[in-house]
Amino acid sequence: MLYISDFFTRHKEAVSNQLELLAQHKSGKIIAATRFMGQKALHKNERKDGIYIFPPLLYPIALALVLMSSRSPVHTFEEESFRWKRFFLNASGRPLYVSLYRRPEAHHLPYLRTYKNLKKIFVELPIHKEYLVSQGFSPEVIEITPTPSKVVRKKSTKNFNQNNINIVFASWNNSENNALHDRGVIYLLDLLVKNPEYSLTIPLRDSKTAEFWEIARAKGVTRRVKLLIINKPEDLEALFDESDFVSFVAQDRIAKDVPNSLIDGLSCGKPVIISDVLDFSTVVEKQAIGYTIKSGTKPRRLKVTSKEYTAMSKRAYAYSKRHMPNIYQSTGTNYEEIK
Repeated sequence: MLYISDFFTRHKEAVSNQLELLAQHKSGKIIAATRFMGQKALHKNERKDGIYIFPPLLYPIALALVLMSSRSPVHTFEEESFRWKRFFLNASGRPLYVSLYRRPEAHHLPYLRTYKNLKKIFVELPIHKEYLVSQGFSPEVIEITPTPSKVVRKKSTKNFNQNNINIVFASWNNSENNALHDRGVIYLLDLLVKNPEYSLTIPLRDSKTAEFWEIARAKGVTRRVKLLIINKPEDLEALFDESDFVSFVAQDRIAKDVPNSLIDGLSCGKPVIISDVLDFSTVVEKQAIGYTIKSGTKPRRLKVTSKEYTAMSKRAYAYSKRHMPNIYQSTGTNYEEIK
């Protein structure tokens, strides 16, 4: 099995984590481009694990050569495929599986219909499948594959203190557009202003922090903010364990609809704070596993009693069972069922 993504970086990016879990399960190879966070092309440790990341100019050539050299199936993670990629995928004649990591929009549909050998479309939420079916795609072609947790599912033993509440924002990426606003970081700083008992912890994925600190100082909340470098999975697990909430209050649709950071937090029994910009907010509301923020509104007082928190935490942990990494065993079965 060949897995394709137009960008890939280990341990620091949600789609990449998903892709690697799936490739490991099927002993597959990954091909991607160096478009993210200062990657090095064809690093020997990655090649050893079957991961081949090419410079952007070489990526199309390498991918075309690989596609034309075998008949084994291909699984591509994408939002919208480049025209040249669609050409080579069709020309290769390989069975094709597509994972959509955001809500499919109307402009996605024409290119999905151009694939001649499409076997399955994997989406993350039932509402995404419903949309594709409403647009004429066969329900048999579409599979719902919940986002897997990267951390071990283990209920946190931290005691909740309503006078000292810590929020983790684990989706930092200040390398695209107006990320501090779009990813909801400024919103979280304003939330600290409104709620003096709250603090914020952010594991970093890049070093562009000067503007962030300038804004935090202007709002007078620097003492309640901590930025961390996380290099080990166990450090990330400890970070979630020591938190009270995990949050992604995106102000624009620039991220996955099911952020991996929220799933990781749920696996420790941590309720979430999410904006309704992300489709996973519908699940948060239905399952009562956190708070949903309406887009365009300003932060408010967010008082939480111990009783309320304990109930949310129990529901969050129970819900997280459906996001355990073995979900990809079913994806593997879906490959094998199609002849």
